[in-house]
Amino acid sequence: MLYAYSVCTRAQALRPLKSTMKPIIPLPPILLIDDDPLVIETLRDLCESMECHRQLHHLDTGSAFDAAADPTLGLIICDYRFPSSSGVSFIEQVRKRGIETPVLFISGTPDSDAVLKAANLKRTAFLSKPFTISRFREAIYGLLELSPSVAA
Repeated sequence: MLYAYSVCTRAQALRPLKSTMKPIIPLPPILLIDDDPLVIETLRDLCESMECHRQLHHLDTGSAFDAAADPTLGLIICDYRFPSSSGVSFIEQVRKRGIETPVLFISGTPDSDAVLKAANLKRTAFLSKPFTISRFREAIYGLLELSPSVAA
């Protein structure tokens, strides 16, 4: 017996079949900040599956600081821990500049202190790795105040 296998990208695998999709509201540009290039790639694919086709990618908070000031940004997705800093301290500096872009913190090693620090900042959410695609989408839709029934 012969079997045919299809090769697809991760983004293609994440997209629901067009015939079963409800209308999707395109997401605004998103700033992705993580020190792991594979995590950036995965986040990029997840965002593209949600109709966000413009993302800015940075591997550290230092290089992302100016990008965070982009007035077209709708969301910042930021790792909680970096080798030389924390995502919370980065966002605190961003907030001091008067930038109130919503932030989704992601961490593979969450602790209660991390969650509390993130919760004390305005317009933030915290997601622990590993997470499901539905939890990721719910967090983004919640921060952007989009209805999941319209955007899902």
